[in-house]
Amino acid sequence: MYLVIRLRRPVLLLMMAALIIACISTVGYAFVTSYFTSDAIAQGVRVASINVGGLTYGEASSYLAGYLEQITDKPVTIVYGSMQWDVVPSQIGVTTDLESILISAFQIGRQGNLVRRLADHLQSQTQGWEIPHIVSVDQGRLVSALRKIAVSANIPPIDARITVTPDDEIEIIPGWPGQRVDISQLANEVITASTRPYDRVVRITPQIVVPDFSTEDAYNLHIRRPIAQFTTTFDPRDENRANNIHLAAGELQGVVIKSGESFSFNKHVGPRVDSEGYKAAPVIVDGELLPGIGGGVCQVSTTLYNAVLLAGLNVTIRSPHSLPVGYVPLGRDAAVAYDYMDLAFQNNSAYGVLLWARVENDRLMIKVFSDAPPDRVVELDSRIVRVLEPGVVRRLDPTLLPGTVVEEKRGRQGYEVQLWRIIKIADRIIQRELIQKTVYKPQDRFIRVGVSGKAS
Repeated sequence: MYLVIRLRRPVLLLMMAALIIACISTVGYAFVTSYFTSDAIAQGVRVASINVGGLTYGEASSYLAGYLEQITDKPVTIVYGSMQWDVVPSQIGVTTDLESILISAFQIGRQGNLVRRLADHLQSQTQGWEIPHIVSVDQGRLVSALRKIAVSANIPPIDARITVTPDDEIEIIPGWPGQRVDISQLANEVITASTRPYDRVVRITPQIVVPDFSTEDAYNLHIRRPIAQFTTTFDPRDENRANNIHLAAGELQGVVIKSGESFSFNKHVGPRVDSEGYKAAPVIVDGELLPGIGGGVCQVSTTLYNAVLLAGLNVTIRSPHSLPVGYVPLGRDAAVAYDYMDLAFQNNSAYGVLLWARVENDRLMIKVFSDAPPDRVVELDSRIVRVLEPGVVRRLDPTLLPGTVVEEKRGRQGYEVQLWRIIKIADRIIQRELIQKTVYKPQDRFIRVGVSGKAS
């Protein structure tokens, strides 16, 4: 076995020698000589179809520089429909990378092991070797320039809309697809065209963009008719309060809530600040009526709360006022404050829900549109289970005659209230549930009592 191994190496050497002899006989003695001794680019190497074989690095640089730079200084025409733009690549960040081109050309036949080098030289001389027109790209400048052009071809999609006629009929306004230019694709096409001596036209082909809410999506929500509504009244002569009610109600007009989705009053209506048009009007703070920006918005949230309960939806967040309000029964109010107190509910039905708010004269009406059995009836039952009497806070006042009593602040009764929801189908109760327990704390009565002393 040892002798066999020793005999194989000379055989391999002979085979390699035969290969070299075959190469010499095929491409000539000059090939081998130039490979081992030349500092020039291998024969047969072309750059952008220009033959640079046999040139040194410096000679090739001088030979190519002007020609390649003329190519990137030549306009590329971008076409969209009847519009066209001529852009000069070198002015929008696409320039010839001569150094990378020369390095790529010079490395042909000079990389890898001996066999690979010989093979690359052989291929270059017999078949030729093409080095592409390599360019350097300033992506920021290029994308910025192309975005200004793409604006002309970009058309935003239009979402479908669900609206309500004056007769409470549902009307679906169809959506339309838009189109958008793929800037990355356009940039690649412009870069490629920048390296071609001819055929320097790029045609914009926008991509179709479907709307987020399509016409089919709207129909699939199965919003058919009003299933609940609730109305409260206000004094339109209180202009600031009426203004705030109009603004907040307008944010609820046409809101769509898909099955399983949740709705947040604060998130949807937004902050109640003067920059959004809200004005100062009385608000309830710790049992007192005080001026505040956005007074009246709680009437909108309360009206919505009752409409949502009557629609059979699941209220997840609700807070009462610290005092009862006069526009709804006890236990059926819903206070909101943008930064810490919200009204939220979930569409726990199998269908979509559409909110529709209207303000007419002194009436605020909110309707809930969806689908439900036509013989379903939802009722709310608010019950006072306990009356909480106010305490009396007395303060002795020597400036009053003995026995004189002066009331500084009237007390208010408090209440403990339960709110029940009853759902009937064909006049038969199928569900009765306790929705909320609400406690309105009593407000103490403050009096001053006269004692012995000099009356003022």
